This record gives sequence, structure tokens and C-alpha cells, in this order.
Amino acid sequence: MRKMPLKRNAMSNYYLFCTPNPDYIRHASPELEKLSKFYPALGTQQQAEAEQHWLVRRLQNQKHQHFEALAQKLKECRNEAPCKSLVCPHCRRERDLSLLYAWQPLLTASVGYVGVTLFFNLEKHSRLPWKHADKANDDIRSFKQRISRVLKRQGCASPAIGTFSLLRHLLEEHEEDIIWLPQLCLLLPNDNSLLKGLQDHMSRGGGSYIDSFIINAPFAKLKCKDPVKLLSCALDPMWRSVKSSLADGNELHKSRIDTLKGKTLTKSLLTLDTLGTNALSFIYGDQPK
Repeated sequence: MRKMPLKRNAMSNYYLFCTPNPDYIRHASPELEKLSKFYPALGTQQQAEAEQHWLVRRLQNQKHQHFEALAQKLKECRNEAPCKSLVCPHCRRERDLSLLYAWQPLLTASVGYVGVTLFFNLEKHSRLPWKHADKANDDIRSFKQRISRVLKRQGCASPAIGTFSLLRHLLEEHEEDIIWLPQLCLLLPNDNSLLKGLQDHMSRGGGSYIDSFIINAPFAKLKCKDPVKLLSCALDPMWRSVKSSLADGNELHKSRIDTLKGKTLTKSLLTLDTLGTNALSFIYGDQPK
């Protein structure tokens, strides 16, 4: 089936392939696309294309050269010349599928893996903490060294993988208060002793407190049991927002987590694109190939 041509004057605003044939859409290798059909949790070609259009529109709405340059970078992503941006849904999906292909034997083993989220509560900020790439790199490098030492000390002999991101808390009691927290979503061997040791480490030294009175558990085990969804969570770099309230005892109660909006979203995209995959990825042990 032939690809329908677009009018020249429409190319600046519309670049969706006008065809029902998914082969014309930016895609991963045939081997990975076959894998995707069995594991739709990592998203389809069409979903990645729709998300890419959504991101491009928001970047273009900002009317600034830095945002427009990133929008153009995403628009020019092609199979033969991938943009390799961390915020590109197609490139991210291709990487996720590649890692799923390598991790399948470990994820389906009898012992299996679990997902956890580590919240670095003592690193809270009222303003966007990773506005500058240099600061973000320094913070993340420190977190990586710290968690790697803990896993080694706990005798973790199997590989682990994860991704750093930021979660913005909007406190309902004080609408003007915003708290940004660094977090690490991590895929770990399902070992109770290992998990307990990591939880104890994250809780020490006042680790349960964002400040002197707000309590936020620094360690949370993901409830999902689907290993592919857990891997997807562990590979997700996108920053998000959550409305929070203080329950009894000043414990932080979180409502539904949502995407960022407006300029906060587009600024996060620029920072993620600048940092790249290597900076935000946590890799421990000999990774499967």
C-alpha cells in the first residue's frame, strides 16, 4: 500500500504518516516488533506515534528556539536515523523492547524480580532541582554510588536496573507549597533480606521525613506483579506530579499521579533530553545480553 503524500504547506504542522500500514511508522526491528505483540505493556507503534505528536505540539506551543529545536529533533526521528532522545517515545520504546528481550529469562525465572521506588526525601526542593544538567549529574551520581554500595553490602549478586526521575508534590493544605523529590524506580531480585536491608538504609538518618513534620515512606514496593510492567516502570524517566495531603500523624497521602503540564512539562523535556539515558539509568551487576 502506497503512502499518501502530504501537501507541502502542511508539513510544518502535520507529519503523521497518512497510511493504515504500520510499517511506515517509525518502528523497532522486526524481531522486537514481534516481541511487542506478545507484550503490549511496553506500548505499540501507534501509541508511541500519538505520544510523540502530543509532545511536539506542547513544545511548539512555547514559541522558543530551544523548545522548537527539540520538537524538530523528535519530528525528524526515522528508522534509518533515530534521534536517540530520552524523551522520544519511539526511541524509548525501542530501548525498552531491547532490554525486555535481554531480561526475559531473569524476569520469568522462579525467584523472579520485584519493583521498588526509593524516595530521596532529604533532597527535597521547593523549586525545580534539576534545572541545570550539571547539578542533576552530580546529584544522580551520588545516589548511584550510594545505592550500589548498599546492594553490594547486602550481597546482591544478580543484576538490577532502574531509572531516576522527579515527582512533584502539590500540597492541598498549602496550595503555594510545592515539593520536588528525586526518586529511583528499581527492578531488583525478589529477595526479602535484600529488600529489608535497602529499606532500612533508606529509612536511617531521618530518611522518612521530608522536613521536621512531613512523613513520606522512603521505600515503596510496587504492587504490580506483571514482570513486564515492572520493567516498564523501572525504565520510565518521565517526571510527574501528584496532589498530596497530610493524613493523621502528618503522613503524606498521595492521590493519582499525573503528567506535568504547560511550561513545567516542556522544561522537564529539555532537561531530560540534555541529560540522556546514561545519566538517568541505574545499572548494577552484569547485565543480561
